[in-house]
Amino acid sequence: MGGGLTADDYRGLLFSLLPPGVVWPTEPDSTLHRLQLGQAQEFARVDERGQALLVESDPRQALYLFEEWEASYGLPSRCAPADQSRADRRVALIGRIVGRGGMRAVDYIELAEGLGYAGVEVLEFREATVEVDTPTGHTGAVIGDDINGEDWELTWRVMLPSGVVRESVIDESQIGDPLRSWGDDLVECVLREAAPSWLILQVGYIEEEE
Repeated sequence: MGGGLTADDYRGLLFSLLPPGVVWPTEPDSTLHRLQLGQAQEFARVDERGQALLVESDPRQALYLFEEWEASYGLPSRCAPADQSRADRRVALIGRIVGRGGMRAVDYIELAEGLGYAGVEVLEFREATVEVDTPTGHTGAVIGDDINGEDWELTWRVMLPSGVVRESVIDESQIGDPLRSWGDDLVECVLREAAPSWLILQVGYIEEEE
């Protein structure tokens, strides 16, 4: 990351702090200048690390503080497989930060999309009841409806596309990460972990058309 001071910059600043006078040697190979250069190199190193710390404040780019970001949000969670790649861990972290679950279907759609599942659907249900016609139309169950009990009022079904494959990405993976991974255990666990205690969350899969 650019924008910081170099060792030469710091050496110039150190020299400018000396009392004025002609006694100070100005040759680059003089003992004074070499001493100040050694000090300036350390100042420049600290400056560079400070600049890098600005990048670490963004979880999408963090490298050295990535584990601390995970720990701050309770990750890796029990849903994470033992061989989870750094790229998948970063996706899980961003998903935890921007979407904590909730009472809206869109929360779960966005959470699944953050894990690479596009085209997610959320189905909501209602209890089957027998009611009379009202001025606004029939409000009870009709022939062909599922005979749902009262628990179905608290049930959502998240429909995921099957066959999602996650591939390794340059600059986001590390040594030991698989080049390709697939499976749906992770997203199922993440969705259920985000669901409030009262919600009965079902996970289904959208069949691919032949």
